Amino acid sequence: MPKRPAEKRGGDRSAKLPTRQRKHLYLVLDDWELGYSIRKVDLLSDFDSVEADLDSTAEQCLPPAVFRLEAPHARSGQFAAFGTKIMFMGTIDNPWGTVPMYDVRTRALTSAPRRDSEPNPFCSAYVQVDGKFFLLDDGIFEMLQPPPPLLDGTLLKVKFNWSWCALPLPSYHDDVISYAVHPDERTLVFSMVKNSHGTIKLATFSFNIESSQWMRHGAWGLPFRGRGYFDPDLDAWVGLSCDPDTLGHLCACDILSANNKNKHPPLCKLSKERLFCVGPAEKHIGVTLVYLGDRSRFCLVQCLSIDDRPGGIWKESLPERLRYLLRVTTFSLKYDKHGCLRTAKHRHIGSYRLPEIATVYFEHLERPVAFWM
Repeated sequence: MPKRPAEKRGGDRSAKLPTRQRKHLYLVLDDWELGYSIRKVDLLSDFDSVEADLDSTAEQCLPPAVFRLEAPHARSGQFAAFGTKIMFMGTIDNPWGTVPMYDVRTRALTSAPRRDSEPNPFCSAYVQVDGKFFLLDDGIFEMLQPPPPLLDGTLLKVKFNWSWCALPLPSYHDDVISYAVHPDERTLVFSMVKNSHGTIKLATFSFNIESSQWMRHGAWGLPFRGRGYFDPDLDAWVGLSCDPDTLGHLCACDILSANNKNKHPPLCKLSKERLFCVGPAEKHIGVTLVYLGDRSRFCLVQCLSIDDRPGGIWKESLPERLRYLLRVTTFSLKYDKHGCLRTAKHRHIGSYRLPEIATVYFEHLERPVAFWM
């Protein structure tokens, strides 16, 4: 698949921003008494150099916060990535009717227009494609298109209304359980569940951005949970398996045809390796998969707990003592000579001990928030 041309960058050259900056992993943690912190993790430029031990459990301190946001504590679904900005989608009272955005490149706080209706942060799906930002939730499907960039240090002298616009909803519009962007970058694919009179119904739909038309593909769901990423080297969508029996495994599934109804679910391959909770004292809480771009590179951000009780015959009679870790691991994916999905080039980046305050709001432990930008 040919690579898309790099997006043109606006702005004044006097700002002395590099034309190409190395990306980092940004963690959003609910670990501050007044709100949230954003922390930057360097995943190292020599990704391919060493095969690391996936079982490594050496604990580290969290990297220092690069930004803190004072905002009400709530669910992890309140944060989304848009370009080089991390957006807070929740409600903050201010006289301007805006929501804050932190730009990781300029390290500046900017703002976006506030939506008229607030989404349920638990089931929202946020997707950015072709310079536009889409939000799908129960009864809500909207798009945000940003204003034009700065040119030569001055604003374009055109009328441009930076606001949210409503889009048509599919026939199902309940909880989104998985979603992906088609490689044509014109089609969004969503799997949703609907509770109808006590009966759970599952269906997969696609939305064409250019025509604003929905297509129903069938009464089945994509095989991964949450976001699936298109990897051109594998020619597949990659995500974390949604089957409880294969928890911890990755799956790569065929791409749906954007023009046909695809009445049957796509073929899927599971990874041979189980990627988390390898220690006997570890308990899995939540995980997020992040795509690092070319060469089938991925990052796994897992939250887990470890029982601190001393061993022995009296252990079970003692009250449980838990400490919580955020473990970051990178790896690549490939098909072996038998066509099986395998992981390689594992690198243990760190197991970061979370402060006690970060364990109060359990939503952020079950759904770690991480962005590659």
